[in-house]
Amino acid sequence: MKAVMPPGVHYTGEIHVKLRETAPVARLAMARAPKRRTLTAIARSAGVRALGALVDALPSSSHHGTRLSADLPLVQPGGELARWHTVKLPGGGGSKSKGGRAPGGAPQGVAMAMRGGVAPAAPKGPSADDVWGAVHALMEQPEVEYAEPDAVMVHPTAELEEAPGKNLPRDWHLRAIRIPQALRLLEKAGRLPGEGILIGHLDTGWAPHPALPGPDRLLPGVDLWDRHRPDARDPLEAGLGYQPGHGTATLCLLAANHEDYQGLATYASVLPVRVSPSVVHVATHSLALGILHCVSQGAQVISISMGGLPSRLWADAVNHAYERGVVLCAAAGNHFPLSGALRTPTSVVYPARFNRVLAVSGITQALKRYRFNDRMSGNDGPEVDLCAPTPDVLWASPPQGYRLGRGTSTATPQVAGAAALWLSLHREALEDFSPIERVEACRRALLRGADDVGPYPYHPRPEEPSRTYNEYFGDGRLNVEATLRIKPIRGLQPQPRDDVSWSLLKLLGVGLPAAPAGSQVAADQVELLWAAHTASVQQAAQASIAPVVSERLRARLELP
Repeated sequence: MKAVMPPGVHYTGEIHVKLRETAPVARLAMARAPKRRTLTAIARSAGVRALGALVDALPSSSHHGTRLSADLPLVQPGGELARWHTVKLPGGGGSKSKGGRAPGGAPQGVAMAMRGGVAPAAPKGPSADDVWGAVHALMEQPEVEYAEPDAVMVHPTAELEEAPGKNLPRDWHLRAIRIPQALRLLEKAGRLPGEGILIGHLDTGWAPHPALPGPDRLLPGVDLWDRHRPDARDPLEAGLGYQPGHGTATLCLLAANHEDYQGLATYASVLPVRVSPSVVHVATHSLALGILHCVSQGAQVISISMGGLPSRLWADAVNHAYERGVVLCAAAGNHFPLSGALRTPTSVVYPARFNRVLAVSGITQALKRYRFNDRMSGNDGPEVDLCAPTPDVLWASPPQGYRLGRGTSTATPQVAGAAALWLSLHREALEDFSPIERVEACRRALLRGADDVGPYPYHPRPEEPSRTYNEYFGDGRLNVEATLRIKPIRGLQPQPRDDVSWSLLKLLGVGLPAAPAGSQVAADQVELLWAAHTASVQQAAQASIAPVVSERLRARLELP
């Protein structure tokens, strides 16, 4: 396996702050109530500088590359999302652009390292002590409910490396999930695959390739990593950690309609959103804004072939999408062997780990778990919802070639495409459903339609005994034909609202000692999770975490 970029967290110098809701005040008490401070005043008290509301960083509704139809109503983020704001450490982050957002997603030193192929000894940007000190200072302000750093989470990957493939037909994965039978069913119903559905595609953007959907279905999209770019086109930059063409490959798996290469939702429209130059580098703000942007443009499905560690901002973005009727599908993630018989963490990553997101793992052509001792493998666990074929699946490779791809990135667009087919086929029956009922009906069809395949036993889910699962494949391998045959039903129980979870601390073998209650503990837990990711070793000893946490947390943990 080729060398991979070491895991890590690089801070941009910005911090996302969620302000508390304004509590209703009795009329007689209003005169005595203290005046709510502005964001500028709150930031000044914490020693940082206010940039503005997070949602102000969304592209304008008039952006030429994002609208499927001018007749579609915009869904502007409100409620909890309107309470998120961005502040900046003195001297931290990039230059300010429209909406208070830095034009690029990575601090200067990180970007230079990725382009040059050599990681600098000390990337430019704020230190962990500065960042987490500011987070704690902000959380001491009475108006602040929560604060978390904006960061670029670095994950190793080798998905576009040539897989040790087999001599399989180029459409073997489509046959495995019964696409030929599904297409016959759609033809009988007089429905084109995915017609009338808009799919949001969060990835590294798109590059010209013969298999891409045509301009009547592929919108130019937006670039939320580099706001100076006019659309979601992937510049295909090379360098350490980059995976040029990743977004093109997953987009073609999702919706290609070419004589040499077929996706699933071949008549759906796709809104590409470039949220990163590579699946290795996942920025907190760009992924959250990508979800919000897709919702605002009317997407019914979102496909995310990347992930990272827990973020409260991500959780609120997921809740916003789910409650507005969007089916979210995300990759369970991948892990790699390290020296000394260790591996990078094997548990399901976020946002796939959230309740309201379908977590997609991989299953091999031989119906085995996607796990190898000597190379990249797929993450799994009880959070997995279902699986789809990988590795040895043909990927479109710009400018006009094909190669074998792998990773849970391969499996995710297959599930997202199936969701689009189901929503399109049953769209008349779903017209009177509430947004959450629509999502739950689609999720039910995907999960109930999945096949219990493979040599591993399936067990009833404790929360829903009529469903069977195992920790490798979830409810089973995607079966598109069976999914389409399941009629929508209403009144299903909604998924619990998502929030960040500290269960990973137990998996990582670390924890916090007794400490003062409240938001300060939450900040320590987030830092500890991110630090454990930087240490990159599951069951990490506290000693391996000590070098990458702030002095404050090191003292709390009594680390050397």
